[in-house]
Amino acid sequence: MEQKEINFSTRDYKSFWTKTIEISIIALIILVPIVFYPRCIDVFNPAKELTAELLVIIGLMFWELRMINKEEIKFISTPLNLPILSFIAICVLSLIWSNSFFVSLKELPLFLAGPLLYFIIVNNINSEKQINQILSVVLLIGSTFGIYGILQYNGIDFAFWIGNYGRGKVFGLFGNVGYFAEYLILPLPIAISLFFVNKNKIKKTILLIGILAMTGALLVTFSRGPYLGLGVSLIFMIILFISSRSKKSTQIKKKLFMVTLLAISIIIFLFAVPTLLNKSGTVISKIKERASITQLINEFSFGRRATIYKFTTLMIKDHLLVGSGLGTFKYNTLRYQAKFFDQGQNRILYTYGIADKAHNEYLQLGAELGIIGLGIFIWLIISYFNYGFKKLKNIKNKYKQGIIIGLMGSVTAFLIDAIFWFPLHLSATVVLFWLVLGLTIVVGLGGDESKAQEIYMAIENYSKKEKIEKYNGENNSCTKTINNKESNISRFKPLFYIGIILLTIFLSMIVIRPFVARIYWYYGFKEIEKENWNKAIKTYEEALKWDPYLGEIYYDIGKILETKELYGVAMEYFEKAEKYIDHPDLPQDFALIYLKKGQLDKVAIKLKQDISYQSDEKSMLPFYSELGNVYLQLERYKPAEIAFKNALKISPDFVNAHYGLAGAYLQQNKQAEALEELQKVIELAPDSKEANYAKITIQKLTKDTTDDELKETKENENN
Repeated sequence: MEQKEINFSTRDYKSFWTKTIEISIIALIILVPIVFYPRCIDVFNPAKELTAELLVIIGLMFWELRMINKEEIKFISTPLNLPILSFIAICVLSLIWSNSFFVSLKELPLFLAGPLLYFIIVNNINSEKQINQILSVVLLIGSTFGIYGILQYNGIDFAFWIGNYGRGKVFGLFGNVGYFAEYLILPLPIAISLFFVNKNKIKKTILLIGILAMTGALLVTFSRGPYLGLGVSLIFMIILFISSRSKKSTQIKKKLFMVTLLAISIIIFLFAVPTLLNKSGTVISKIKERASITQLINEFSFGRRATIYKFTTLMIKDHLLVGSGLGTFKYNTLRYQAKFFDQGQNRILYTYGIADKAHNEYLQLGAELGIIGLGIFIWLIISYFNYGFKKLKNIKNKYKQGIIIGLMGSVTAFLIDAIFWFPLHLSATVVLFWLVLGLTIVVGLGGDESKAQEIYMAIENYSKKEKIEKYNGENNSCTKTINNKESNISRFKPLFYIGIILLTIFLSMIVIRPFVARIYWYYGFKEIEKENWNKAIKTYEEALKWDPYLGEIYYDIGKILETKELYGVAMEYFEKAEKYIDHPDLPQDFALIYLKKGQLDKVAIKLKQDISYQSDEKSMLPFYSELGNVYLQLERYKPAEIAFKNALKISPDFVNAHYGLAGAYLQQNKQAEALEELQKVIELAPDSKEANYAKITIQKLTKDTTDDELKETKENENN
């Protein structure tokens, strides 16, 4: 990094506390993308979320301790403060109207960690050395992951990852190829921008190696959203570079134009001209295949993402203003997918799946926080770019311009990728996103001498003696008052320190508990695989002590108890599970237990829900038949007729449905229709029990008809 090219105050005003805050931020950048824990469900995300949340809490603690040490509580004023505070407010307030309070509560720490990290950075990072160190670490970790991704693609990896294949084996340490690609597009624009503005040849070479490593790894992920995000980001940065240069900088503009033209020419050559580089099986041919127009049209017209986008719009319509609550998308997804599939031919046209994310952050924000929450996020982004554009016009230092352009390019890549993925829900990308927002503000403030002085005055760790002497020089009459005031603050400092440390421990335990529960979940699942049911239940109960809102655990215990035919206790666990998750098999489990209890009305309700949750019409078949039988027992013959007819629409040769439909017809005195259905049963399955019953019923119906006819004939003769 070219440290001398940034015009901050040259005075070193980093205290012990600001140094610890800086270490916390660097630890976030390094540890969050790296950490994982194999004895947890799942291996990657919970450990990363825990690390991110803990380090933000620790950074917050050091910031609070620093303010107490200085005896001064002061926040740097920035254009993003109000929108970010509003975003925090809507996230917290959504707990009030959430579909599931505890689901939203568990999602809240991740959504608060990012904004809090922003405030930590803006109020504590203020020197050129700090900024350069942080950016260097970001690029170093990104480059290292780039190299690792290339090695993974070529089959060079740790033994414990064996089992992954195809593009899925390129996942870094994120567990998913898409998550890895999302991470890579954030440091890449920063590296590219710094490469163009850095004058040191050694540093340019190091940056080039990092760029090639990250680009290579990104390419072999074959992830289209990140491709597009990076592409738009590069175009955006080129425009900023050209517009931010003075009219005299024609040589630089020519270089940018030539580089752009060369890049376009290379891309056209590689993808449009048949060569050995793009023959079948090569990376370029796979990229072409993944990005083909036909595949994109199919996926975004009727594929899985199209399905998710469609039913997410239904969620938004039902909770338009403030949403259904933070984190509730996954809680509502099955119900709204079923609602969407019930419309017209949607179940046939669109793809079924289980989605806990909308694969579009803007839609998911709209569903969970309403148009108000989405509007606040857009306000935040507009404020950010407005600030960045203004600073680029005012800043004359070319290197500093390059840093801001790189940071803005990183945000652009993030925002474009958010159209297709969910980077706001992934710890590593969340950390980098809010870090970049904060650093952009800090770098911009460093170029404004008045703001730089304000930061300096806010952060300079004056001793009490210096403060008193300064004030005495201006007004000797106030010396005694200040001494008394500072004496009182000093007297309570130990209590403040203890209070902050205890609060930190309390918050840390809150975020640690769900992670520990997931570890117990892992060991309980291992016991289930061994069919050690009692030990599994015992382990799961331990998990619930750490996280009593983990719906999956309640469901698994319920399934074990259901297998043991302990239906009453199983029902209690299923009811608890229903508060926190919506499992696709949960309605069927409820229906079975209600059936055992003879609560047929509730059985019918759950069977209808179960039918709507099925992946395709074929899987609905037995449940339609069972629903028809339940309606027969309830003596609701018309709904029974409809249920059996729905089954026959799916499979016209389904014997059980024909037999049940005959029963529904008989109860409605539709004997002709009943005889027709019974005859169908005999034709389709002549040796079945249903066929035997059908024959007996037909004989009885025929005999009764004959007897009635004879009786009628005798009556006519007598008359």
